[in-house]
Amino acid sequence: MFASSKRRRDGAARSLTSEVQVQLQISADSGAAGFAIVAGSCGNVVRLEPLGTKIAEGRDSEIFEHGPGKVLRRARDGRSLVHEADIMRYVRDRGYPAPRVYEAGDGFLVMDHIDGPTMAGAATKRPWRLSRFGRMLGDLHRRLHAIPAPAWLPEAGVAGMCLVHRDLHPLNVLISPAGPVVIDWANAARGDQAYDVADAWVLLATAEAPGSRLERTITAFGRRILLNAFLEELDRDAARRGIPAAVENRLADRNMTEGEKQRMRRMASWAVEGAH
Repeated sequence: MFASSKRRRDGAARSLTSEVQVQLQISADSGAAGFAIVAGSCGNVVRLEPLGTKIAEGRDSEIFEHGPGKVLRRARDGRSLVHEADIMRYVRDRGYPAPRVYEAGDGFLVMDHIDGPTMAGAATKRPWRLSRFGRMLGDLHRRLHAIPAPAWLPEAGVAGMCLVHRDLHPLNVLISPAGPVVIDWANAARGDQAYDVADAWVLLATAEAPGSRLERTITAFGRRILLNAFLEELDRDAARRGIPAAVENRLADRNMTEGEKQRMRRMASWAVEGAH
């Protein structure tokens, strides 16, 4: 009996070892993996190490080079990025400009390397194009909101059937040679398009600007130009009604500073006053 059990255990161990080797080989052949650990018999990659150097980082994630034409995004908190990969595939399949996804799991996402600055960076270097970038951002909102939201998305702060990004602002738009590309889809949801416009409005109006007093003044002036162009062809009244819900959501964001939160609260009060 013990010998039989031992043979079964040895066979299972050899099977698992073979599966790990196969999974690693598949990852290597696809160009999507560096060093991966595969969990159990399901073959799920639970950790992926970057193949190259860090090229960017934000408040909650880091971006690394990951082979020809690819980057690896690693979430600082190790949360699963599978849901984000699913929505990126969904919008891309419907003609919306999002990076191609190759692989995703707990704490990582492998996608296309988009060559180009953020819209915010491009606007800083080419301020004479601020109005153009504002209209471009508005067009990206319109195009996204025309896509029906899949039923598996969570509901946003204002009910509706549109696909909303909930973080679609100049720092999450890359200006590639082929045109703008939208990134960071973690907050995508199903809701009212006015909520999405309101969220971008709130961020553009309240986000802290770095630098000296003069630099902050110049940045604020530039943001107003971009914001006015952004709202030009969108429903400004509907977006204003969506500001309180957008602010409520942002106040729960641990990445917001106290100064930003104070300005958001004042903006929500202004929006409520205008509704009466």
